[in-house]
Amino acid sequence: MKRLFLFLLLLCAAHTACFADKFSFAVFGDNRDGDEVFMDLVRNMNSDSSLQFAVNTGDMTSKGSKGEYDNYWSMAGESKARIYDTMGNHDLGFMGIGEGIFRKKYVSTYYYFDHGDSRFIIIDNSKSKGLGRKQWAWLEKALDTDKYIFVFMHKPLFDVTGMYPGHVMDSKTESKKLDELLVKFRVKYVFAGHIHGYGRQAINGITYIITAGGGAPLYMPAFSGGYYHYVKVIVDDGKISDKVVKVFND
Repeated sequence: MKRLFLFLLLLCAAHTACFADKFSFAVFGDNRDGDEVFMDLVRNMNSDSSLQFAVNTGDMTSKGSKGEYDNYWSMAGESKARIYDTMGNHDLGFMGIGEGIFRKKYVSTYYYFDHGDSRFIIIDNSKSKGLGRKQWAWLEKALDTDKYIFVFMHKPLFDVTGMYPGHVMDSKTESKKLDELLVKFRVKYVFAGHIHGYGRQAINGITYIITAGGGAPLYMPAFSGGYYHYVKVIVDDGKISDKVVKVFND
């Protein structure tokens, strides 16, 4: 019996499907000009040992200066869970200096990484001119996977808060093209920031979440999503759930 158990254990080790792939991560954004709130958010995340990493949906800085980036990355370094960053429009900085600082750490302003049975794709839609031909070609390749797909960007495709419909991606044509591409590749979730607060809505089979309550001044009243928060996402053997975690419970 003992030998049979060891055999089955080794067999399962060779086939990851034998084990439920469960993990959780956090998403937040727009912490600029709100260091105290952001540090409270980090402390809240640190109290949750199940978080394996986090993603910031952008606007980490106010003016994209080196001092602001250094300050943010110093604070983010206090997080037990590694934080991956998204380029926001404020992060570009004067004459694009902030973009250069971002590239020194991440090489590119768009990238992806895999974790378990999922792929996490970070898009750069911070510029008014759009994604650009090179990023579009890269994105189509990145989306071509059998893994569950989560996409992150700063400017939302849709205002799922219902309060700032004009505060979205600059080009409606490009937004439509991106939406069609995400639907085509059966993306599970799309996270964005930019509209300071929280909103959630399922559109065309995709769950769209705006999470931009990381410390910047809030754009809406508390009853409509205007509170400091992060979103916790749990992936459990093909089942995906999400919940809002408020930084302050008042």
